Amino acid sequence: MKILKKKDKILFNNNDISFGNLSINNDVLTLEIIKTLPAFRNQKYATKTLKGILEYISKEIKYKKIYLNPLPLDSNGLKLEKLITFYKKFGFTNSSNADISYPYLMEKKLNI
Repeated sequence: MKILKKKDKILFNNNDISFGNLSINNDVLTLEIIKTLPAFRNQKYATKTLKGILEYISKEIKYKKIYLNPLPLDSNGLKLEKLITFYKKFGFTNSSNADISYPYLMEKKLNI
């Protein structure tokens, strides 16, 4: 997986098939997107990409938490309920910080 770290972003590229973006705000990360090209969906690319992201950030002890807002990107992707189930498999839980702007906000504590 190719990883490009910028000042406030970390970009992940899994063989030009699946992509992930993290934004950085002090010691908190936000998973902005995981997207797999439509022709490669249901072939575990998103799973591999998320595992790669979590493995990478687990080595960075300065990050305390990662947030995400699981929203379907298009009509061919996973529906909301399946997205939530997908992220729960990786230890994400419903966030107490959810609000009207981010009603499905999820979080995962890191390096604890």
